Amino acid sequence: MRWSLLSVLAVTAASLLTSLAMQAGAQTAPRSVAGADGKVFVTAGRISRETYGLYLVDETNRTISVYQVAPKAKDKLRLMAARTYAYDVRLDDFNTSPPPREIQRLVEQHKRLEAK
Repeated sequence: MRWSLLSVLAVTAASLLTSLAMQAGAQTAPRSVAGADGKVFVTAGRISRETYGLYLVDETNRTISVYQVAPKAKDKLRLMAARTYAYDVRLDDFNTSPPPREIQRLVEQHKRLEAK
């Protein structure tokens, strides 16, 4: 039931947001839509010259889904990618520079200098 509700929501939002994005020629602001268990944020943006993307972020399930909307194609709405970010947000550091521990050391050093 929940997935069918989200599917209907995605198709409706895709139609509306794609037409808005095509008229505006730019990315639209994210829209918050009440989902079955919480909030689902929806936004549209250009993927290529003739296709747009519909991006769904489900806060409750901590998932991101990207749909391709191609008005001239046979399959007008196609799932491109989906992933959970539940574990991503538990990382303290991944592929960043400088690492958080280095920043922590610098902040502590700065506090010692202010105390003098």
